[in-house]
Amino acid sequence: MKAESSNESFIIGQRVHSLNDSRRVGTVKYVGDVEGYSGTWIGVDWDQDGDGKHNGSVNGVFYFNGRSQSSASFVRSQNLSRGITLLQALELRYRTISTKDEEGLERECYILVSVSFWNLK
Repeated sequence: MKAESSNESFIIGQRVHSLNDSRRVGTVKYVGDVEGYSGTWIGVDWDQDGDGKHNGSVNGVFYFNGRSQSSASFVRSQNLSRGITLLQALELRYRTISTKDEEGLERECYILVSVSFWNLK
């Protein structure tokens, strides 16, 4: 399964990551034109300071508030991914290719959960 990427529209507040580096994660803060550049740009405020090139303004024009002087970037939509669903992530992580000998065997899965209860009066 591949992470979803496309030219479909992104929305403000959406979490994304760079297709070139899935550890580079951020939040969409702007979608639209950038003065002096053609096409639609996605303004992203990256989680890690230094992952960006500016603070949300370019050539003296303010587009959005970046968290720091180097946390924001404008990116083309084809260079961003919306990621994958939890189910897709679990399948990627735990799916195995079974051999013919294993096909009839049942597999057990245990999930440990810790729950605390407080007696509130």
